[in-house]
This record gives sequence, structure tokens and C-alpha cells, in this order.
Amino acid sequence: MRISLFSALSIFVLGSLQAKAMTTNVVRIDAKSRLVCLILPPPGKLIGETEQDGLVHCTDGKPRSFPDRFFVTQNFKTTPDYVQAWGYMNPQAAGILKNDGGGQYDTHKDSGDNSSPGYKVFVELLEPDTGRWCIRFCQEAGKQCNMGKSQYGCEGALGITEW
Repeated sequence: MRISLFSALSIFVLGSLQAKAMTTNVVRIDAKSRLVCLILPPPGKLIGETEQDGLVHCTDGKPRSFPDRFFVTQNFKTTPDYVQAWGYMNPQAAGILKNDGGGQYDTHKDSGDNSSPGYKVFVELLEPDTGRWCIRFCQEAGKQCNMGKSQYGCEGALGITEW
């Protein structure tokens, strides 16, 4: 059996695309143990340009640890409708551009293949220019986990006012 160069390249490219499509970012939170995971952009890249290739970092080191001195503050809140974490970060510790106006990672298909075990949706906002970060997990998309307000930052999108 002979395979043409075109066929071999097609199989290789298709296999590469399927491998990338099967990569799922698993983002977790546990307020009791103070576990939080965030998706961060690859070092030196803008958040808005990396919605589909951000990298998960977790405080328990699985799949990767946050860089030293990334978190300045961490706060947690649990309500019947959501669980969230927020605070200040040192974006330079992770190679995040300080002048990046920020962006959002979430469970929407445009943000890649992201999941949040135990919750149907999550919304994460990073604001490197202000040093703020926030993430909220909900059972339903909507008022508490609105994925369409990233331009308003943590305060406007998630209503966080205590820093």
C-alpha cells in the first residue's frame, strides 16, 4: 500500500488538531482549603489574544504551580448561588504584561475547552494594569456568572467591591 505525501501530511495535521482539541483546562476552587486555580496567559502574551491557549495554575500545584509572589491577597466567598475568589496579584511574577488592560477566561466555547468540576460555569477576570484578579463559579450562567461583561472588570462584571 502506498500513501501519498499529501495523505501523510493530512493525517498528521488532522491528528495534531484532534490532540489540541482534546486538551481541557480544568479549573477548580475550594474555599475551605483555599484552593484556587486560574488560567494565565503564556508569558509575554496579552490575555485577550490567548483565550484559547491559556495555562491553568493552581495553589495545590496541579497541573502547575503559580510563580512565587504571584498572589498579593486572596479572598474567598461562598453563597447559595456561587463561590468566588479574588484579590490582588503581581502580574510580572507570571510574565503577564503590566500594561495589559485585562481579559476574561470562562466556560464559553470561544475561550477554549475549559471545565469546572462541580459547577456548570465559571468566569475569570485578570486585570494586570490594576493588579486585580477574580474568579466565580456558578451552577448556571446568568446574573451571577455573566460572561458578557468582561470590559467592566471584577467590580462591574461580578460586583466585587471589597478589596
